[in-house]
Amino acid sequence: MDIHSLLKKPVAMMTGEELIALQTEAVKQIPKESLVEPIPEYEYGLQGIMRIFGCSKSKAQQLKDGIIKDAIDQDQRTIIIDVKKALSLFQNYSRNKKRRFL
Repeated sequence: MDIHSLLKKPVAMMTGEELIALQTEAVKQIPKESLVEPIPEYEYGLQGIMRIFGCSKSKAQQLKDGIIKDAIDQDQRTIIIDVKKALSLFQNYSRNKKRRFL
């Protein structure tokens, strides 16, 4: 089948086979870029917690001191967050408490 001739044909006049062929060709032309950004291995500071969870600074402080404290290494004012571990701790907490946040 010629795709160019199918493009000129009204959809109501197409057979199922022609419509599937047109859809298949359209799907092939979609770029294969990843739609999800890769998760970084580490984040830094309260700003990092805010980026991970999409929350306010006060909520990030509560998370740091509570749910995800095992995923955080802190030396005085320097905070390093292991993102995968923080997400898994938060997920476990959410499953057990059946709540969204604290």
